[in-house]
Amino acid sequence: MRTVIRALMLMGVALPAAADTAFVVGTVDQSATSSYGAPRYLGTAFTPLDQAGFRLLTAVDAESETLRGLVSQLVAAGEDTRLVIALSGRFVQGGGLTWFLGRDAGQQDLGSVSGFGIPLELLLDLGAESDADVVILLAPEDQGVALGAGLETGIGPLDIPDGLTLATGHPASVARFLRSDLLVPGRPLRDSFAVAPGLTVQALSAPYQPFVPAPVATPTVPAAEQSYWDSMVTLDNVFAYRAYLNRYPNGYYAGQARARIAELEPPQPQLTPEEVENALSLSRNARRDIQRDLAVLGYYNSGIDGIFGQGTRGGIQSWQQANGLQTTGYLDAAQITRLSDQGDVRREQIRAEDRAYWQQTGGGQDEAGLRAYLGRYPNGEYSDLARQRLQAIEAEQERQADIAFWTQTGRGQDIAGLRTYLNRYPNGEFSQLARQRLQQMTAQQEQQAWQQAQAADSIQAYRAYLNDFPNGPHAGQANQRLQQLQQVAGEPGAWQQARNTDTVAAYRAYLNAYPNGPHRQEAQNRIAAIQSDEQAWQAAQATDTIPAYRDYLNSFVSPRHGQAASDRITEIRDDNQAWQTAQAADTQQAYRDYLQAYPNGRHASDARQRLSELEANDPAIGRNNPIQLQLAAQALTRQGYFDTPPQSEADIVAAIRRFQRNNGLRETGILDGETLGRLAIGGLLGGN
Repeated sequence: MRTVIRALMLMGVALPAAADTAFVVGTVDQSATSSYGAPRYLGTAFTPLDQAGFRLLTAVDAESETLRGLVSQLVAAGEDTRLVIALSGRFVQGGGLTWFLGRDAGQQDLGSVSGFGIPLELLLDLGAESDADVVILLAPEDQGVALGAGLETGIGPLDIPDGLTLATGHPASVARFLRSDLLVPGRPLRDSFAVAPGLTVQALSAPYQPFVPAPVATPTVPAAEQSYWDSMVTLDNVFAYRAYLNRYPNGYYAGQARARIAELEPPQPQLTPEEVENALSLSRNARRDIQRDLAVLGYYNSGIDGIFGQGTRGGIQSWQQANGLQTTGYLDAAQITRLSDQGDVRREQIRAEDRAYWQQTGGGQDEAGLRAYLGRYPNGEYSDLARQRLQAIEAEQERQADIAFWTQTGRGQDIAGLRTYLNRYPNGEFSQLARQRLQQMTAQQEQQAWQQAQAADSIQAYRAYLNDFPNGPHAGQANQRLQQLQQVAGEPGAWQQARNTDTVAAYRAYLNAYPNGPHRQEAQNRIAAIQSDEQAWQAAQATDTIPAYRDYLNSFVSPRHGQAASDRITEIRDDNQAWQTAQAADTQQAYRDYLQAYPNGRHASDARQRLSELEANDPAIGRNNPIQLQLAAQALTRQGYFDTPPQSEADIVAAIRRFQRNNGLRETGILDGETLGRLAIGGLLGGN
């Protein structure tokens, strides 16, 4: 990639360099279902950057074409002093690369993503090639847009070149750092990140140098101090610089003296808050105790699992801030003791409040008091006892409701009442009695319905019986008699259905149902006619020639496959004409056109053989550098010259000729300098 980037930078014409450049883009995909508002956050940094003297290359909700245009401007800027690159929005990764996508990207896969975003590695290489101090800030957002094969949401592993500073974080954190901490004049870059919450630094170059230099002042140094300083510089040892500081603790050269002392006698490294906590070697149980203390004090509301994730670290920071401590998110031994003491006090307060509320609500003597207590203390000291008493109260209430509903539904005197009761109380106090009575009443009702059906002896009567008693003791007899009645009444409809369907299976179904029916002979004749038509059609298909299909059409007044036969005649004629056209031209393109139109055509084998012969004699075959040929294939694919991946060198050479023709170049199929230049620009920057 870096080789390609260098070639791109050499091909471009650099514009006069600005004092400082800021490339800042915030984008939300138009298909997003969730977003933190990347453009809104980064937009707050535009004015501070402009006031700080940066030339702005910015966009809000930029589409892919706009992104590529901004990259072109960045290349042309040729920044050599200070360069800020800040991207907030949707990042995807795959195939070892990471892309920052435009607003119009939508759902992408590995094969199409390069046309809808800019590769992050491109910006890293641009920064590495520049002589400027470069700070890159990335704020990825999962915006809820589905991805295709080969892609994942987020930033993949980055090979960060030397000399670059790179940090990641939430869009709000990146915007805050960009508009404030980064722009403080004279502040070393390491100190700027140290006071910036929510950022993860992945690479830090020149940590002790300020990104924005302090204003240069020209103070007046007293002659005596200047002379003394010159003498100490000549000695250039720790004792000399300390002697200067003893005499001039706030002198003009005090900072330089302290810095030189640090170089000559480096101080012992101080442990970071994270290192202090790690040195405690906290066990899993100790970490759970810390989470419990944070939870009881109201600073943590997730699982007590002994794993210090984002929620636990945030709770520690909130507790530290409330207690006037440095908000690092990490604990030392004294803070753990303090947190534990506060947790014990709060737990004792909660226990006292629990007992007091139990007494206040009646000591568990009534339903209202029990529910009020459990509502406030679901896991309280008396919660198990409260649930037991409440369960007993609810069971008695349910029993009384059962008795009342039995009375309300008629005390089991009719079928409707019995069924209503059993639906409400299938295991109720009267359920067994209800089932016995329901069985007796239903049997009596079923016998009466069967006698009525037999008396009527009609299709409607037997259907009515089966509808009410589908599993009754007389259901088999009812179905048998119903089929007999339907057999007599259904022959005309069955014949009409067979005629409407007009298939061998339909006529055979009619004959199976009515072997002696009035339309028996007609059905047999129609079966013979259909079979004859099908045999003729199969013979025509087996031959698959125009005369065969014409013979089929002429053999029947209304052939069943007439339209299919006519269509096949047209297809064969068109195939033959296309083959004759290709033979007349006898060129690679003519045979490719034929195969594209008829990949399985009648002459496809001959076309492929002739195409191979022509390709073997192509003067461009073997003339191109293999690496350049593959790079050209990738660029041509991105520009739409291939519907499917190229299968051979001849495919790529043919596409090169089409590209040369479309761009007004000589059609040689050979990658000369002008063709390579056009492909490089079009392939990397999305041009045509």
